[in-house]
Amino acid sequence: MRLPPSYQPRSIGRGPAFRPPPLGAAARAGRPIRALGGADLRCGPLSRTRFAAHVELFAHGRVVAIPAGIGVAPPLRRDGARVLGGRCSYPLRSSEPTGVIEVSGGGGRPVLGDLFAVWGQPLSLARLAGFAAGPGGVRAYVDGHRHAGDPRRVALSPHAQIVLEVGGFVPPHPVYRFPPGR
Repeated sequence: MRLPPSYQPRSIGRGPAFRPPPLGAAARAGRPIRALGGADLRCGPLSRTRFAAHVELFAHGRVVAIPAGIGVAPPLRRDGARVLGGRCSYPLRSSEPTGVIEVSGGGGRPVLGDLFAVWGQPLSLARLAGFAAGPGGVRAYVDGHRHAGDPRRVALSPHAQIVLEVGGFVPPHPVYRFPPGR
């Protein structure tokens, strides 16, 4: 049985740009981080996950790994690859290296730009983490559909499947099977 193009496996790229660290300087220190909407994202006690979204990154046809520990200030408590907690936690975080982003805290409408700010990685029409986008720009897809405009403005909503890519086209996955309870 032949799988559709979006389900063909992709390898993680080689080199540090394909495996960025989980935290920038501000999150590592637990400092407030300016959200795209203007409010500060603060590092505080670990709060219950309100919902989860799934994010995948591709550069030049290869996977860019989304690490565990985004949004969790060190020292980290781990169980294998899973991050159980740390000194404090932001309302956007990853506890496993799967691309599942946990969103907690009160109201507000978190967007990809907020996640990348906490992560300490660049995101714009011209840049995706450690990669320059080139003439095609950063392409964003939500649930398999192309998102027009600034990728920083893509909403993190319950069970959204978000794909960002630069370089060669990778057919975006339209869905992600979330683990039970997410």
